[in-house]
Amino acid sequence: MKAAFSVMTAILLLSNSAIAQTENEWRSWPLASHFTIDISAMFPKLDTRVSVDASDTSLGTTIDFEQNLGMSDTETLPVIGFGWRYAKKHQVSLAAFKLDRSGSAITPTNISIGDETFPVDLPIASFFDMSVINLRYSYSLVFDEKKELAFGAGLSIQNISFGLLGVGGLGNIEFASGFTAPLPTFDLLGRYAFTDKWIGQLGIGVFSFDLDLSDESELSGDVRTAYASIQHHTFEHVYFGLSYNYIEVDVEWSEISLGTSVGYEYRGPMLTVTTAF
Repeated sequence: MKAAFSVMTAILLLSNSAIAQTENEWRSWPLASHFTIDISAMFPKLDTRVSVDASDTSLGTTIDFEQNLGMSDTETLPVIGFGWRYAKKHQVSLAAFKLDRSGSAITPTNISIGDETFPVDLPIASFFDMSVINLRYSYSLVFDEKKELAFGAGLSIQNISFGLLGVGGLGNIEFASGFTAPLPTFDLLGRYAFTDKWIGQLGIGVFSFDLDLSDESELSGDVRTAYASIQHHTFEHVYFGLSYNYIEVDVEWSEISLGTSVGYEYRGPMLTVTTAF
């Protein structure tokens, strides 16, 4: 009897061990890193537009910061990111970047922004600063040793400030504004392991929103993203990646009678070093 009990116990232990090994087999797949840290440099082409209506509801001038205000349309943008696959089909991630820009020009035409008007031929300095934190959760609809298709939802917290300073014979003309916009995001991500070393990735996101933040303020806009990347598993815990990224955001923020519209577009290559565990 004792021998039979011992045999049954051994069988149960072996079965549980085999089940545990099968359940955790996915952790050795090429696409299944548990923790990741990304350090990237993006080299985007920039297009930035702003319009601020006056308090008397008259429409403000749409300003192109690159064409009208002398800002550079190229920058080197550092990006840092973290990822955690806490279960086979569930991941959370965080990415953040900050970009402060300035420019100077002679106004080519009258510029109306808020309650201020900058006359033609006025020397003008400008700034456009932004910091972005992207939070994302994704669920893998398909996930195996070679491929993954995941749906993602998250929040892009955008802190934007901008301003103009004109120096003329009658004194300075100055305008500055800014806001923090929590933008909802949705996307689809596809990944494929060509080999244990080479991984390809495609992603696309499109979303429109209209949010009543209070009785006197409203936030609306569109977010569009797309990217394609190739990644190489060069060392045991290190990957190198090259991607092309497209980001377009249009935001309208209205509060009482003042309306602010901000749009920006970034597109260009990005180099990434990933540490994975």
